[in-house]
Amino acid sequence: MPWRTLIEVTGRMRASGHDARLVTINKEVKHPFVSQDFGVPLYFCSSADRLEASVICEDGKRFSPDILYWPVTWRSGLKSNFIRPKWNRATVVYHAGSCYQLSHVRAVMRCLPIRSFTMLLLETFVPKRLLVHKLKNYRVGGVLCMTEFTKRKFLRAGWPNKQITATLPGLSATKNSGQTVSSNVNLIDLPHGQPYVLFLGNPLPVRGTEVLLAAAQKVFARSESAIIVCLLRPDPGSEIKTARERLLHRVKELGIEKQLICITKKAEPEEIFQSIKNSRAVVMPFLIIPSEIPLGVLESMQLGTPVITTKSGGTSEFVGDGGWIIAPGDKDALSTAILSALNDDEMQRSKAAICSKKMTDHPTWEDVGDSWLKLGLKVLEKFEN
Repeated sequence: MPWRTLIEVTGRMRASGHDARLVTINKEVKHPFVSQDFGVPLYFCSSADRLEASVICEDGKRFSPDILYWPVTWRSGLKSNFIRPKWNRATVVYHAGSCYQLSHVRAVMRCLPIRSFTMLLLETFVPKRLLVHKLKNYRVGGVLCMTEFTKRKFLRAGWPNKQITATLPGLSATKNSGQTVSSNVNLIDLPHGQPYVLFLGNPLPVRGTEVLLAAAQKVFARSESAIIVCLLRPDPGSEIKTARERLLHRVKELGIEKQLICITKKAEPEEIFQSIKNSRAVVMPFLIIPSEIPLGVLESMQLGTPVITTKSGGTSEFVGDGGWIIAPGDKDALSTAILSALNDDEMQRSKAAICSKKMTDHPTWEDVGDSWLKLGLKVLEKFEN
């Protein structure tokens, strides 16, 4: 589950008058932006068994919640003991997605470390009914999913329909339809308003950067005027730094830096939104998507910009005809989709209109928080009775 969802949900619960707390069971993880930007208390503890003792309220008392929201993955069903505090509390679990397919396993075989690849295999092939059986044994009262796709996985595995809610990741209401984007912002300066497609994200191979590079060469061989802009997030970490340097070196080595333009500076939110809005399509050729429907996909569609992405369960199902869906790692299909976005005006406009229509009633973060709270209170009522 993305941190943003957890932060927004916790903040909404607190704004609604509930004492909600966010806890990470990893003392090495640091997320200072949580409290600085959102005002949400964040606590760290080293194990689930010490969770209750680790959360101390402002008055010096231990935090003892009525409702516990707990994360699960499909491989949680393989564990001999269900990892959660041994509290007698109303419990709701939330699932981050991770509904992978065989095509994802094949696409990332050479990209992931052994440990990460092993977890991917487990998430892909473990029988879903094992987790459902475990949840029933521990009297879990409800399940939260981020898409209908994941919800169907639970239902097919035997989880009751009345005890599950699917709520899409939210968006900020103030950015509806891109009305806050200023026309004076111009991060990408191309002559004569030359059309381009935009890659967003970090440069790690799992994001599809190597596939994009291979597809770009095919695009440029067929169109000398084609432009692909890579807005590379300057995320910290040696792995990302190495991947960024490798990508920049390859672009220069191939002599395509005038057509595949890499921007590495830290862009302001308004600059990012303007870059998305001005592009013909946003390219996100993930080999795997770690959580369903990344915010970049939602923000692009909210601005009326179609998305080129890979078949990935909940995300590709949501995008639908509002973009181009290709198989993970398919450079030929990716190059065809990019050329279509650049050159087929009618198709591009049609997909842009679908995006705008689909996002008209998309839930805000307040809606998402209310949905989580509604299921939690329902589970609490049943637990107390």
